[in-house]
Amino acid sequence: MQIVLVLLACLVQSVAMASDLSHHAQSMHSHRAPQMDPDPRQAVVFPAKTYDDTLASMRAHLRAIDAVIAAIATGEFNQAATAAEKGLGIGHQHGVDGLQSGHAFMPPEMLAFGSAMHLNARQLVVSLRDAEVTGDLQSVLSSLQTVTQQCVGCHDAFKLTRGQ
Repeated sequence: MQIVLVLLACLVQSVAMASDLSHHAQSMHSHRAPQMDPDPRQAVVFPAKTYDDTLASMRAHLRAIDAVIAAIATGEFNQAATAAEKGLGIGHQHGVDGLQSGHAFMPPEMLAFGSAMHLNARQLVVSLRDAEVTGDLQSVLSSLQTVTQQCVGCHDAFKLTRGQ
């Protein structure tokens, strides 16, 4: 069971590193001659400030998932629930205006991924609180996967582009 948690933590860190490398490669690519973009994801253009705020929010979500995994690994399910609730839940604020400004630039499918992630985080909190009593790690991991599944789906379908 601990091996699963270690592998899961490694996966989260790998995704974060890949995202950083992809962003770096994208900026390096922009200094070369124009080429066909092999990336099949739908580009979504955000104004510069909204783009920056949205990426910061996504990194905060990733840190919250990392905190959840770290707490699960030590059997601190209530601590994991608190981290999920504060960092991923519906009440998680995305900056000063709740990043509502970003919603205007998102296709409906992208909004649906975000809403589903936050709703699934609510179920993750319930599973974590239950696990404090039952020790049901399988339910916790299943709930966690429904959260990360939304992240993966959205990042597979869309790529943010920084506008003016």
